[in-house]
Amino acid sequence: MPIAMSIFQGLLDTINRHKVWGWIWLMIYVPSVIFPHDTVQYYVNEIAVRYTHKRLYQGSAAVAIFLGVVVTLMFLWSVRRQSLRRAIGMLWLLTLLLFVGTWWMLMANNTELVHFPQYFPEGIMLLALTTSPVESIAWSTIFGGLDECFQYWVIVKGKPVPYDFNDIFMDLLGGVSGVVFAMAFMCVERRVSARGWWKDVLKRPGIVVALGTVAAGIVLWAAGAMTLYEAPNAPPHWFSLSRQHNLPFWFSAPNFLGPRTFHELSPVEGPILLLVALAAYSLLDKRFRITAPGRNE
Repeated sequence: MPIAMSIFQGLLDTINRHKVWGWIWLMIYVPSVIFPHDTVQYYVNEIAVRYTHKRLYQGSAAVAIFLGVVVTLMFLWSVRRQSLRRAIGMLWLLTLLLFVGTWWMLMANNTELVHFPQYFPEGIMLLALTTSPVESIAWSTIFGGLDECFQYWVIVKGKPVPYDFNDIFMDLLGGVSGVVFAMAFMCVERRVSARGWWKDVLKRPGIVVALGTVAAGIVLWAAGAMTLYEAPNAPPHWFSLSRQHNLPFWFSAPNFLGPRTFHELSPVEGPILLLVALAAYSLLDKRFRITAPGRNE
């Protein structure tokens, strides 16, 4: 275990020192997660046909719990060397609680637990590249949004489904888990002075892109180029954020989605929740100064 941890710390330091190559590897990883959805869905369906949906959902939960236990043990092994181990440990506990809450409220079935491990490596790489928790989480959210764009306008084009903000929030939390995990391996110090911290946050490229996307959406909606719902007899527009109407707060489709009753975030709720999450995690930049393992400047 100590050797593996040292290798992992060295990898984080290498990513931080060679940012160009780090971003290149990240840009290779991101599409490798986004584009194979059809292939993954095919094999998931084959498993369901062969072993039943019930066993598929049970197996998905078992794998998720196993991965959670393994990663948590690795986290605990490393965080004990941190002077701020209690604060970082509380962040990890909060992340696990958010996983459970999201599973209970926003997941259609247990196969969607895959969002967390998919975006976990992104959070790790992004923190090593940016040393900013909120910017790392912002980029994870943006990549999750691109993931959903591909699904909404390519894979399920024309089908009566919403642009899935539920999935983007899961992707955000997957990025959060990677960020907090990486904090256990990097140099984390409490900031002595946080004056003007929010100005630095607002200048972060990931935050600029995230806020710019929201602003662009508002402009498109105000101009009539975008609608929130694909309503009958709507005036000409470029696209809508949902092809569903009048869903109840709790939504269930047991014959297709499995034994889950969940809430589908609306085109208004989704962006608000994502912005609130980014605002909350921006406080990490206010409280902590993070540097690469071998570069405590």
